[in-house]
Amino acid sequence: QDEPPYIHQLGFGVSPGFQTFVSCQEQRLTYLPQPWGNCRSTSKEKFPGYDTYSISACRLLCETNEVMRVCKCRMVHMPGTADICPPSKISCVDKALAQLQKNSGDTCPCETPCNLTRYGKELSMVKIPSKGSARYLSRKYDKSEDYIRDNFLVLDIFFEALNYETIEQKKAYDVAGLLGDIGGQMGLFIGASILTVLEILDYIYEVIKHRLQRLLRPQKEEKKTKQPTTTVATVGLEEMKAKEPDDMTRSHPDGAYANTILPNHHQPHLHPHPHPHHHRAGHHGVFEDFAC
Repeated sequence: QDEPPYIHQLGFGVSPGFQTFVSCQEQRLTYLPQPWGNCRSTSKEKFPGYDTYSISACRLLCETNEVMRVCKCRMVHMPGTADICPPSKISCVDKALAQLQKNSGDTCPCETPCNLTRYGKELSMVKIPSKGSARYLSRKYDKSEDYIRDNFLVLDIFFEALNYETIEQKKAYDVAGLLGDIGGQMGLFIGASILTVLEILDYIYEVIKHRLQRLLRPQKEEKKTKQPTTTVATVGLEEMKAKEPDDMTRSHPDGAYANTILPNHHQPHLHPHPHPHHHRAGHHGVFEDFAC
């Protein structure tokens, strides 16, 4: 209906003397466009004389253009208003069609339509006519029985069932299926969930935070070291003079438990009755304590 008939490709032969039964089954094919497939929408491009796009119409248009380009005419079954090719140009037409068939992929790319209706068929035949039918037909048409057997045929075309078969091209893998498979595999093998994803994001945040702190910390320390810190200790002379001699001597205690390792060199104490012997004895006593 919507495409030209290609008898030499899609047709079938019927022999006389036989009754041929043709059982048909409607098939509706649906193909996917880009990027999943390479079909062409039937509404994008139309050819003269046909309402929808079809492969046969595309091929017929390519053949017509090639024959008109080479031979300046067209065949009887070809659409258009050009002159019909005379018998003298049949050889030119055959050469043009043969060359087109070799380069059809480059010069005439005909893509598959996204929606296609096809009719599958099954043939079966029985021999006719029987002897009684041959005598009846011979009397009816006033012909011999041999003529009836050589020229009569019966063709029965019918649908196998009042339904149709749908063949639809599906996407092998889409985005929703990919995400679903990833989530299913993660949940099956590692028990991952949305909490696991949040924990991973929290871990990444902590790592980045720690790295930034390590990078910024040396800069802060360099700023602190660059600031001068000086302390000046001053002691007044009057404060030093104001200290009593007893305070100076108390800072160096006598005895064996002195703060220094070396023995203390004590100054002689003033007694009311100085005695050289006692002074030496006191001095040696301190040394003996240290020696012990």
